[in-house]
Amino acid sequence: MGEIENFKKQGTRIFKVGITDDSSIHLLNRLYCVVFLIILAMLVSSKQYVGNPIQCWCPAMFTGAHVKYTNNYCWVSNTYYVDFESSLPLEKEIRVNKEIEYYQWVPLILVFQALLFYLPRMFWKRFGGYTLLNIKKMLNMAASAGYLTGDERDKALDDIVAYLHKYIKIRNTISSPHHKMEIAKEKMSRLGLHYGNYLVFLFMVTSFLYIMTAAVQIIMVDIFLGNDFKNLGFEFLSMIFKGQKFEDYGRFPRVTFCDLDVRQMTNVQTWTVQCSLPINLFNEKLFFCNWLMLVSMVIINSVNFLYNLISIFLPFRTDNYVTKFMEMEGVRAGRINEKQSPRYGEVKKEFVREYLRHDGVFLIWFLSNKTNQVIASEIVSKLWQRYTKEGLVEAKLHADDDEYLSPTAASNA
Repeated sequence: MGEIENFKKQGTRIFKVGITDDSSIHLLNRLYCVVFLIILAMLVSSKQYVGNPIQCWCPAMFTGAHVKYTNNYCWVSNTYYVDFESSLPLEKEIRVNKEIEYYQWVPLILVFQALLFYLPRMFWKRFGGYTLLNIKKMLNMAASAGYLTGDERDKALDDIVAYLHKYIKIRNTISSPHHKMEIAKEKMSRLGLHYGNYLVFLFMVTSFLYIMTAAVQIIMVDIFLGNDFKNLGFEFLSMIFKGQKFEDYGRFPRVTFCDLDVRQMTNVQTWTVQCSLPINLFNEKLFFCNWLMLVSMVIINSVNFLYNLISIFLPFRTDNYVTKFMEMEGVRAGRINEKQSPRYGEVKKEFVREYLRHDGVFLIWFLSNKTNQVIASEIVSKLWQRYTKEGLVEAKLHADDDEYLSPTAASNA
C-alpha cells in the first residue's frame, strides 16, 4: 500500500502545475500533450524491447540460433505486406515498394512530436526576455498578495503597480547608440512593436505556432508512416459508429513477409518467411489516439487564436474589459454622473489606449486569470490613481469641473 501511495503522489506532482507565464491553452500544448506523447513512447519502447516485437515462422530445418537470427534480421530490416488473397510478387522491386518502414522508429517519432509541441514555448521564453519583464515573478507576487491583509497587502500591491508602471514607461523607448538601429526601431514603432503591442504580438505569434505545430505533425506523421494517417481517425470513428470491428490490416498489418538472404559456400540462397508483428496491434490504437490528439489540438488552438485575436484587437473589447475592473473598485467608468468630470470618459479611454495599451491590458488579463479578479481590480485601481496623479491628466480632469472625484470618493458616493 505504501508503494501505491508513493506512486500516486509522484503522479500528482507531475500534473500539478503552479502559476505559469502562459495561458491554459498553451499549457495544454507544451505540457500535457508532451507528457502524453512521452508516455506513449515509453509504452511502445516497453513493447519493443521487453518481449518479442516480431515472431517469424521459420522452416523446420532452422535451429534455435537460426530462428533468433531470423527474428532479429527481419526486425531491423523492413518486412513487407501482401494480403493473403494475392500471390507474393516475384520481382524484388515490387517487394521493396511494399516494405513497412515505420515500426522500428515509432518511439522516436513520438519523442520528436513531443519536442515539436514544446518549440513554441521556447520561442515565447526566448523573445519574451527582450521585454525585461518577469511575468512569472509578477504573477507570483500577485498570488502571494492575495493571502495578505491590511498594510502588507497594500504594500505588496504597490510593488506590483510600481513594477508595471516602470515597464509601461520604458517600453516605448526607441533610442539607440546607432542611428540606423534607431531608424529601424522607429519603423518598428509605427508597426506597433514598440508601441505597447510587443507582448501581445509575441503571444499571438506563439498561439499561431501552436496551431502550425499540430497541423505540421499530422502531415509529417502521414508522410513518415506512408499509410494515409490523416484519414485514419475518420475511418476508425466511422467503423465504431457503424458497429463494425476495426481491423485495418493495410495500415498496420499483423502478418508480413521477410526475405532473408543466406550466403552458402558457392551461392546466396533467399528464404521468404512469414512474420507476425504483434506490436502493430498496439501501434494501431496508439496512432489513433495520436491522430485524435493532433486534430483536437488544431481545432482548440485555432478557436483560441481567433478568440484572442478578436478580444485583443477590438477597441471596445479592451475598453469594456478594463472598465469592468474599474467599476469593481467604485470607479464608474461606464456611466458618468454629475459628480464626475465631464472629461472623465475621454481620460478613461486615454488610460486604456495610451497608457495601458494592448500590453498593459494583456498583463491585467494574465493577472485576472492566474490569480483572481479581486487582485486584478485592485491593481487596475492603483494604476488609475497613479495615472491620474500626473499633471497633464489631472489638468484635463479639472478643465471643466473644479471637483475631481477620486476612486475612493466614487466608491463612497
